[in-house]
Amino acid sequence: MAVVAIDLPANLPDDIAIEIAKRACYCDAVITGSRFVPESRQLEISCDNGTDMAAVSRKVELLVDKMKTERLAVKPKVIRSHQGKHDSFDTSVFDTLTKAGDIYTEGTGVISRGGAFLDLLERFDSLFARIGREIFHATPRTYNTLIPADWLRRAGYFSSFAHSTTFAMHLCEDFHRLEQFAGRHKGGAELHFESLDEIATPEYCLSPAICYHTYGSMQESAFTAEDNGLRVYTAMGRCFRYESKNITALDRLWEFSMREIIFVGEKERVIEARQKAIELIWRLVEILDLHAELETASDPFFATDFRSLRFFQLANDLKFELRLPVEPDRSIAAASFNYHENFFGDNFAIATADGAPVHTGCAAFGLERLVFAALTQIGETETRTRLRLAEQELL
Repeated sequence: MAVVAIDLPANLPDDIAIEIAKRACYCDAVITGSRFVPESRQLEISCDNGTDMAAVSRKVELLVDKMKTERLAVKPKVIRSHQGKHDSFDTSVFDTLTKAGDIYTEGTGVISRGGAFLDLLERFDSLFARIGREIFHATPRTYNTLIPADWLRRAGYFSSFAHSTTFAMHLCEDFHRLEQFAGRHKGGAELHFESLDEIATPEYCLSPAICYHTYGSMQESAFTAEDNGLRVYTAMGRCFRYESKNITALDRLWEFSMREIIFVGEKERVIEARQKAIELIWRLVEILDLHAELETASDPFFATDFRSLRFFQLANDLKFELRLPVEPDRSIAAASFNYHENFFGDNFAIATADGAPVHTGCAAFGLERLVFAALTQIGETETRTRLRLAEQELL
């Protein structure tokens, strides 16, 4: 293995250096790993032996230059913290679930679910679905895994999250190209494309989040007085975000399950609903007695948009994340509470009853991460017991 160390600016905040390390894996397919070393203030990039490390370094240095934030640096801040009574973490959860057959790794970032793991995932999802329906009077929805590429374009996804996009592709409708492709793959030959001309421009992507479906389905519409300034929807589905070499076990998957409660309407109604969701889920954390922190956060923007959009989100408290430790010094984001202002109202032409663009927000729950963190912190029996108490108190 070949390793190159890239110096980072001395005054670059650690949290930004960590984000740069995550994005570095996207710079070149030959990169096998990247990490930030606080002691040396360096980014360590590892590749297979024989790699042109100078060429890789140039690409990573371009990334660093795009993402480094100094004058506009705003650090995430912890809003709430809860210390559970347990004092240890079960770091063997993934192996235990695998041996029991409750999860099976089908490929990089792709798992199948069963047994106790699936049961707990469905229990959490049922709780959030009921909170949506019974407390927020949300309209239940089901959405497709496929989402129109044009909806993601309107949402700005391709410019801000190009690195995470997963396209749903098919071959061009052309007799000769189809015959050539089929001929190359007779006898079970490995998948191979001779050129991108064989593939049609994707009309659909695999959905990266549930809420985009809601905004797309509401495009070019307006509220009525009967809406009372707010509509709420809830849905669960599979989401897809390509994570490159950052994919690990259950805490960072390419395909994962997400439940969302989505708020659409007038500004104050949306902000009030988001805050109510935060209070409810924080109470759930207390009932489960999990180690947890609620902190301001930003979305995983890629290089070009990173500095300005990260600053804007953090400075205006537009995104909060519920972070749950899975090791003494490592936590994962298991839920987020987002306020988008009127961005989606503008881009999808959704209007309030008085004609102004709607504001939007959502509470989003990564179900695999929630189950993984709960099993790691309090185990299966305690999770089941405390979920029953939460259902009794919250609903």
